[in-house]
Amino acid sequence: MDADGVVREVAEAVGLAEGEAGVRDVLRAVVRLEPASTRAVSRATALPVPIVAAIAGELRRRGVLAPERPARLTAAARPLFSAARAAARPGDVMRLAELAAGAPAARSELDQSHCTVATTVRRTLALDDAGALAGRRVLLLGDDDLLALAVARLAPAVGELVVLDVDAAVLAYVARHAPGARVVAHDLRGPLPRELAARFDTVFTDPPYTCAGAELFLSRAVEALVPEVGGQVFLAFPGKPPREALRLQGAITRMGLVIRSVARNFNEYAHASILGGRSHLYHLVSAGAAAPLLPGRYDGPLYTGDGRPPRAYRCASCRSVHRVGRGAAWATVAVLRTDGCPECGATRFLPLPRRTRA
Repeated sequence: MDADGVVREVAEAVGLAEGEAGVRDVLRAVVRLEPASTRAVSRATALPVPIVAAIAGELRRRGVLAPERPARLTAAARPLFSAARAAARPGDVMRLAELAAGAPAARSELDQSHCTVATTVRRTLALDDAGALAGRRVLLLGDDDLLALAVARLAPAVGELVVLDVDAAVLAYVARHAPGARVVAHDLRGPLPRELAARFDTVFTDPPYTCAGAELFLSRAVEALVPEVGGQVFLAFPGKPPREALRLQGAITRMGLVIRSVARNFNEYAHASILGGRSHLYHLVSAGAAAPLLPGRYDGPLYTGDGRPPRAYRCASCRSVHRVGRGAAWATVAVLRTDGCPECGATRFLPLPRRTRA
């Protein structure tokens, strides 16, 4: 029995608008609920009862479901369709906490802000519950939160795991502690590398906190998806005022993605006062005709700091003043503190009112 072949045949036989992903949803619900009634599977998958019944009938004809009702897998099908589910064991969580403590420092100029270990675990389990990990080809667009480490440790049934990031320190850390993951250095201002285009089932991204950042990273996610119905994209993004929220929703729709769910305040960050320490988790699904909103190179404003003019900071020791921000010698005050005052070497600086010039 060829699992992928069966799923493909059933989707074609039923003429399922949701494609193979819909069949996989039904199978996943049966595994989780068995013995599972048609109505229970319908509720779990948001598919109409007649559609679920038709899928179940085709699965019975192919020996995947037992003849009797409620639905359950046959002995022959169980090894193929009951992939090990992700699990968060205490020892694994403790190890992830240790690894997070040693992670590269967040780079504020890239809008990096590490999420908590509990959030990383929740993300892994949520993706697994959605059928986005087991046997799936998964791409992480940016991973300063180290989701790859959690996926590798908690979800061993993942088919393929690729991490793409512009931060060399993040990639080196992931490569060291998640050896099963492939790491790729790339700046997403440029189109996705050709070898990564149109080949993934699942994409996860926690982009810069601007609408432009979401549009760009989602464009690259769409480029990465296999061009068929049911590709899954998970977007971590904060709540926005109505105009910006409308812009985001419009971009999602124009790219051929559908909002399947939004888990509000799902993501918790260790240091992100600008977000209130939280962001939402959007679960998006491809309608089959997905196309990037920003297909070519993008050189416009991207990060939150890009839209603000440089700010002056006064050294608390020698009183010299230095400009920090886009186009200045230091992208952030954190970088200035690391480098130290060029006049005296001190590391404490006081922000001046924005009307003050350096």
